[in-house]
Amino acid sequence: MPTKDVIDYQLTAVDLSADQRRRAVITVASVARDADDCAGLLDALGLSAAEAFPDVPAPRM
Repeated sequence: MPTKDVIDYQLTAVDLSADQRRRAVITVASVARDADDCAGLLDALGLSAAEAFPDVPAPRM
């Protein structure tokens, strides 16, 4: 029988592909009430908005 540590690891450690993370970001953004809600949800999930469109260059300073 697995130990509690193994079970906790299995429940929390999920390796997502870049495409899965991108789709998750887009889904969160589509259901968020506003920008602050979206930012909070993404932060709670360990995602960033930049993952939705990884090929778009960052703005110039």
